[in-house]
Amino acid sequence: MAEVREKIVQIIASECEVDPEKIVPEATLDELGISSVDLVQVMFQVEEEFDVYLADEEVGVDTQNIGQLLDAVEKLIQSKAA
Repeated sequence: MAEVREKIVQIIASECEVDPEKIVPEATLDELGISSVDLVQVMFQVEEEFDVYLADEEVGVDTQNIGQLLDAVEKLIQSKAA
């Protein structure tokens, strides 16, 4: 799943104009300056890239850090592959 995480980091960096080196699991969205609008754009790109649907329960207003986003996407990809 390392390649999945790398691709998500690339998407976040591109969509939110954030240095990829700063996009680590512990980093909060606030620390990175990622707004709710930015998060929606990231979600759209992730859905398109991995052909998954991210429901608000999985990623949304309660998402506090990058690790939560990464975990949610990985879980969806794994369940889709099963």
